[in-house]
Amino acid sequence: MPKQAAAPQKPNYQDVLSFKPAPMKIIRDVKTAKILKDPLYFPIIKALRKGPMTVRELEQAYNVLATDSGTHEPKSDKTIYRYLQVLEDAELVVPAGQRVVLGKTATETLFARVARAFLIQAPETKPADKEKGRRMVQRIGKLLGVVYGNREPDLDCCEKFFDEVEKESKALSEQLLASADEETLELATSGEWEEIDEILGMVTIFGLLLKRPELLGELDRCFAKGKPATGSRKA
Repeated sequence: MPKQAAAPQKPNYQDVLSFKPAPMKIIRDVKTAKILKDPLYFPIIKALRKGPMTVRELEQAYNVLATDSGTHEPKSDKTIYRYLQVLEDAELVVPAGQRVVLGKTATETLFARVARAFLIQAPETKPADKEKGRRMVQRIGKLLGVVYGNREPDLDCCEKFFDEVEKESKALSEQLLASADEETLELATSGEWEEIDEILGMVTIFGLLLKRPELLGELDRCFAKGKPATGSRKA
């Protein structure tokens, strides 16, 4: 007679949760964005995608992720707790409840992400750094000029165009993530932050062009106002 499979053991604890993560949190300040991207803190944020966890669970998950990535050494539970305090002060992680061990009076704090997804909208450079922004516009325009028969665009026109695209792209990315279901949200925000930024950037650019195809006409006008690039090859 074949042996019956053993019934799965029930956990000897009960999680009592008092917090439910928001669907998405938008990060608009540079300091919080840096903490969120910091490789020391990122394994905690990544581990908490699965749901609320105790410090001991986070220590185990953190050290697995740290070993797999090879970016830094495993950390102790005291270090993990210190990292949690930083993330809590940055309003990225929050105590979400208690784990009650059955038959014992001791409890453990459960920590959770404040949101299932994070969208970084913090500026990469200071608004006052106009010269740097101008150089970026010039470099982008120079490369795009190849598509326009080696023409240089009108820089003032291009600067206004890129500002408009950036503003509308941010608004569209917020709208897309806010409207996405949980499965889509998880897919879009999985992976390293660089990968997430790249995916969201591509989606918002394509989405913006689909919603506002006339934007390409505005870019055409910027190059029509320009002139042939200096040193361009003649046919």
